[in-house]
Amino acid sequence: MTSPKIEKAATVARLSEKQSLQVLSTERKAHEAHQAQLDQLLQYRAEYEANLQEKSRAGMEAAQLRDYRLFLDKLNAAIEQQQAEVARSAEGLKVTQDTWRSKAQRTQALDQLVDDRQREEVRARDKLEQKRADDDSLARMAREDF
Repeated sequence: MTSPKIEKAATVARLSEKQSLQVLSTERKAHEAHQAQLDQLLQYRAEYEANLQEKSRAGMEAAQLRDYRLFLDKLNAAIEQQQAEVARSAEGLKVTQDTWRSKAQRTQALDQLVDDRQREEVRARDKLEQKRADDDSLARMAREDF
């Protein structure tokens, strides 16, 4: 009979892996949201810079140019901050992926151990049944000889 401790460990490992996978999914969604926000800021900056160049060519007052540049400075600071957030979330995602992979490998190893033990049990039962059949056959043959 397969050890109940091993089966319980395999069950706990599967549950832990499932929870880790849920965390990984949440981390991935958060990372994608951070990346989408960064992409949006970069797109907005590109549009704003294009708008500034167009207005500069047409001529604009110094105060308006200053306001554009101040806004661009704030936008660039926001982009840098968002890039840092994307980098942090990417690192967190990597750690979470590594954790999940480790748990998945442990689960797979325990499941394999349970399967191996069950196969061993079946072989042992089959061998025992074969021995009993052989013994019965020998006993019958011995009775017939007398």
